[in-house]
Amino acid sequence: MDLLEVTDDPSRLDDDGFWAVAITFEGKATFARFGQVSRDENFPVVEPWGVLDGTWSSSLNEIQFKEYVEKIREEIAKGVVYQTNACRVLSIEAPNQSLASLFTLLLKENPAPHSMFMRLPDLEIASASPELFLERSGHRIKTSPIKGTQSLNVEPSFGDKDQGENVMIVDLMRNDLGRICKTGTVAVADLLRSEDHPGIRHLVSDVVGELRDQVTWGEIFKALMPPGSVSGTPKSSAMTLIESMEPVPREIYCGTLGWIEGAFASLNVAIRTFWSDGETLKFGTGGGITWPSDATKEWRETQLKANRLTGIAGGVDEDGWQYGSGIFETIRVEDGIPQLLGLHIERATKSARELGITIPTESEIREQVRQFLGDHGADYSVGRMRLSFGKSVTMHLAEYVPGPESLRIQTQTVEGRPGVGGHKEFPYWNNLDLLASARSAGCDEVLLLDSDGFYGEGATCSYLFLVGDRWVTPPLERGVLPGVIRGVVLENGLASEGEISEKELSQVKAIVTLSSLRIATPVSHIDDRVMEVGAETQSLFARLTACLRSSRYR
Repeated sequence: MDLLEVTDDPSRLDDDGFWAVAITFEGKATFARFGQVSRDENFPVVEPWGVLDGTWSSSLNEIQFKEYVEKIREEIAKGVVYQTNACRVLSIEAPNQSLASLFTLLLKENPAPHSMFMRLPDLEIASASPELFLERSGHRIKTSPIKGTQSLNVEPSFGDKDQGENVMIVDLMRNDLGRICKTGTVAVADLLRSEDHPGIRHLVSDVVGELRDQVTWGEIFKALMPPGSVSGTPKSSAMTLIESMEPVPREIYCGTLGWIEGAFASLNVAIRTFWSDGETLKFGTGGGITWPSDATKEWRETQLKANRLTGIAGGVDEDGWQYGSGIFETIRVEDGIPQLLGLHIERATKSARELGITIPTESEIREQVRQFLGDHGADYSVGRMRLSFGKSVTMHLAEYVPGPESLRIQTQTVEGRPGVGGHKEFPYWNNLDLLASARSAGCDEVLLLDSDGFYGEGATCSYLFLVGDRWVTPPLERGVLPGVIRGVVLENGLASEGEISEKELSQVKAIVTLSSLRIATPVSHIDDRVMEVGAETQSLFARLTACLRSSRYR
């Protein structure tokens, strides 16, 4: 394609010609007119994308985003807004990386119906948007707002919050289209349909109308921008709130990308979109907030929306979690030496084989760990290392801060069988949320009860129960992760597998948690019941310590 003209004047769009369109959320427009246009061709072959290994920073951290959600709810209670879209912008250093290479990966690994790539003099944009902002064919116009997001791992059932929010935005878009369409022509063509996209499911509606005669593109954009699904309602009040709460501009994120050719056009809502100035790569994520919104769930939704695509690009978050999906090991490091590394590698290798994930050989992993700890291992006397295998191999080391000498445990009932099953996989959000729920109730861990009435594991630990004079740990069939310390206990005959039902829990004399970090910690309370920490527990600890000191585990 040959570039003929670049302008920010929307009146130029009313002339004939093919225009590429980019309008930021804040309203900065770029219109690029091309001469010869190649149609129905595949995206050109480019150099492979260099997977990022840096850290993504967020314009709002978890605490700040949750405060933002609560501020919106306060404004809803006052009647200032009914719904507002809260967003944050992720950024990472990525010098000399062409987004054409990343866009090629997106087309392969996350095909989206409204994908778009654009290269401007000082900006590259790679969008994998699932959302149609505006489709025009002559006088007919359509917009398809998305409101409602869930993982493909759950049953396709959107609740009242998602449905109500979608209807709010449909009403907003009907109002916006009514400003540029003939009276009586605006209609809801499809309400609340479910659409599956890679890794995610959305709730979508269609609003259509017939444009007034002689309406201009300038009038269309004035009536519709920014898109209602990523601003809020009333739009003017929502925009004021967004400007006061978001510390950085959204730029092209939540704007629109696409093409216009006379009375024909296709423009997306620029979500699931990367943009780069040649040095810094950015990606936006967010969600719509209404009165029923839960701040923790809304934060998780922003992570869900970002995770798959940032996982394709590479990099880790500010807590060292790798984006995307994969397996990981949490390893105790003492004076720079990883404890039980061989058992962790053995478990990871087994999981990788069963899940079809390619990871390095044991010797290669050991060498990478050696080099990493050679650089960072002396930072802490006892450290917590996360070894992750996903798009790449990443390691993150933080100080291990011992918790209480004994733990308070909260029992929680879950659907199906609890736990992560046979593999320690990320994203690890469900487990972290379970742990956060227990801690908000003044407890240190959870003990999960399945729908069959049997106990399994915790959010981050396995359990031993003293039944009579023997220690028992729930079997793997209860959704229990084959924990490394749990394996040591079983291998050395310190406990055996056995079911623990609700009734049997009341007869248990003592409980111990097992994890690679804490090793073994007694339980002082299970819900409101005080647990014994007696001679049997001390004997178990002594025997386990002796086992771990043997050459088998060194």
